Amino acid sequence: MALATMMFVGCSDKADLTPAQVEFFKAMGEKISYMKPDTSVVLATTTAFEIKNHDIMESVYQGMHGDISIIESVDPARIESFIMQIVTLKAQQDILLAEAKKDGITVTKDSIDAFMKKKLFIPNGGKDAFLEQLKLQQVDLDFVREDTRKNMLIMKYIDEVALKDIDVNVSDEEVVDYYNNNKEQYSQETATVRHILFLTQGKPEEEVDSIKTLAADVAKRAQAGEDFVSLVSAYSEDPGSNTSGGLYADFPRGRMVQSFEDASFTLPIGTISDLVETPYGYHIIKIEDRKAGKTLEDVRDEVVLVLKEQKKEAAFPPVLDSLVAKYEFTFPL
Repeated sequence: MALATMMFVGCSDKADLTPAQVEFFKAMGEKISYMKPDTSVVLATTTAFEIKNHDIMESVYQGMHGDISIIESVDPARIESFIMQIVTLKAQQDILLAEAKKDGITVTKDSIDAFMKKKLFIPNGGKDAFLEQLKLQQVDLDFVREDTRKNMLIMKYIDEVALKDIDVNVSDEEVVDYYNNNKEQYSQETATVRHILFLTQGKPEEEVDSIKTLAADVAKRAQAGEDFVSLVSAYSEDPGSNTSGGLYADFPRGRMVQSFEDASFTLPIGTISDLVETPYGYHIIKIEDRKAGKTLEDVRDEVVLVLKEQKKEAAFPPVLDSLVAKYEFTFPL
């Protein structure tokens, strides 16, 4: 669900604003008076809660990347429209959280950890790489974790309560039509490889030669028959795969950088490459498997899940609208 998976619609209060945020909202307050950091203004009301300016300042700041030049160059009406979008999303989120609480919906710490690893860390190159991205965006990991917890509660509420009686049965005809309309997606050749990354990106130039020498030595050991997974564990600096034996499974062309892709799709299955250089560093790649395009039977279960999710998405807006009406959500300004 687009609503259920929205990120960074969090909250803050006056005491939580950093000095940079205070300066940002002082500048914004010159054009939009209700966003001054030293005021408290109700932006939206419901029968259960209010949303004040400080409740959405963190999200506004993140959404505008803390860039004061945007405040200076963009029409205030457009910024106000953006603010009201955030207020609306937060109100919808809080309404769903209130309903989830009423129904006793909970999520465990372990499930949050697993979700963050699967949906946030791995797709972004691992936890360390994800943290670097957050640092650049000036976002705190605790903020992301709390937002993840809220989103998981909402998704669980939607699945187990709000849409539990929705008919999401999928017919064979629907499966065939979806497959035929998305053949290009399913007909691509895929590769499965394991790799060892010797990272050079961000390291001093004087270290690169010694890194390459070590990588070449490990490549010879791998090609001589030493256990590849053990070498991954000992040497790989790829946070996205070093805990899974260096595995990248069933990826199509266009997913990896060109030199990595070329080796993955041209070397014979079962072979181990010489050093492959990418902007990240030096790779040793073991070709595990390649597959031709997938048939309908190969992806039937996957397609069924996609179609069920689409039916849920189509059924959700009226449910949300009824909840918003129930809570009498309004803008008092």
